[in-house]
Amino acid sequence: MTEKAGKNRSDYKRVNRGLVLKMIATGQCATRIDLVHSTGLSKMAISNIVTELMGQNLLVETSTARSEELGRRPVGLDLSPAAPKVVGLSIGRDRCEAVLCDLKLRVLQRERGTMEGMNEQKLIHLIYQLLDTILQGRGDVIAIGLSCVGPISVADGMILKPFYFFGIQNVKIVQIIKERYHLPVFFDHDNQSAVLAESLYGSGRGYRDILFVGVAEGVGCGILADGQLYCNRRGLPPELGHVSVDIQGRPCECGNRGCVETYVRTPEMLKKLRYHTGKFYTYETFSAMTDDPMVKSVFVDAVNKLATAIISTINILNSELILLGNSSAYWHDEYLRMLEDIVNQRRFVDWDTPILVKRSYFLQDAALMGAACNAAASIFAGNLIF
Repeated sequence: MTEKAGKNRSDYKRVNRGLVLKMIATGQCATRIDLVHSTGLSKMAISNIVTELMGQNLLVETSTARSEELGRRPVGLDLSPAAPKVVGLSIGRDRCEAVLCDLKLRVLQRERGTMEGMNEQKLIHLIYQLLDTILQGRGDVIAIGLSCVGPISVADGMILKPFYFFGIQNVKIVQIIKERYHLPVFFDHDNQSAVLAESLYGSGRGYRDILFVGVAEGVGCGILADGQLYCNRRGLPPELGHVSVDIQGRPCECGNRGCVETYVRTPEMLKKLRYHTGKFYTYETFSAMTDDPMVKSVFVDAVNKLATAIISTINILNSELILLGNSSAYWHDEYLRMLEDIVNQRRFVDWDTPILVKRSYFLQDAALMGAACNAAASIFAGNLIF
């Protein structure tokens, strides 16, 4: 069957409306003239859209904005305090969290539960508990965004069979949440959600080709390619953690050998660090101990193994930015520069512009804020009408 890709006038109106909200909410524009320059829409079109959004109490005028140009100073624009809110729910291996945000991704409320001794029934109960608390008494929430460790199926709205996840599998999580709360639910992989948040509000703003790498209980990635989240037809996300860096290496849960995840995931590194030092520090504390030769050797080994997996991926994607999230967001600057140097020395295409390595703006909260962004991005794309 041929996919219908045509757009009628009402489609373009929704898309342009969402674009204006996005530019204001993400801080890329603050005035009508900014919107004209950034969107390519005419002054009249922007004026009509802004007037409509103000009439619906989605935007408000603020104090006069600064301008480098002579003449009348432009009036600023901002989100209205009454504009709809979104909820983000992040399901991880060690915790489950919910957050209430406005469209500028400002956190208004946050709830958290641990995943200790979890099973499917307990997980659903915990999700209900968190969302009930967040949504109680609120009529301004327009959608729920959801992120979860993988593998998942976005198309089927299912948690499939993640490793190290209490044996929980094949959960129709989107259907479960929709049936209880009667709100639109937007679902994606935790690292895909994270790269979305970083591209809209964080360290990835201004970049169109990003590889987000999350080192945690497992090792995952999110991919932004030419400004779009990578996803196949079924909605299966990418999996960097199961790129082999040693074909004769350790057996992995996935059935392969030498997967980078088996060497650099957080529990494995903590085990090595505590064994060699006899100290039971946190991962973040160990990351800062660059003067300890034993600690440094563990991190240098992890950098080299992760670089090998990243280079294989970069040679396919030609990403312009690598973002490190979760535990690896706490790596010392020395390790970030080391990773950046290795990647740029060994990548296949030698562009004039080096590939940059940065830490996630949201650190360990990238997947949580990304969950909220899954909902916000649908508004910005014009897919939600309110």
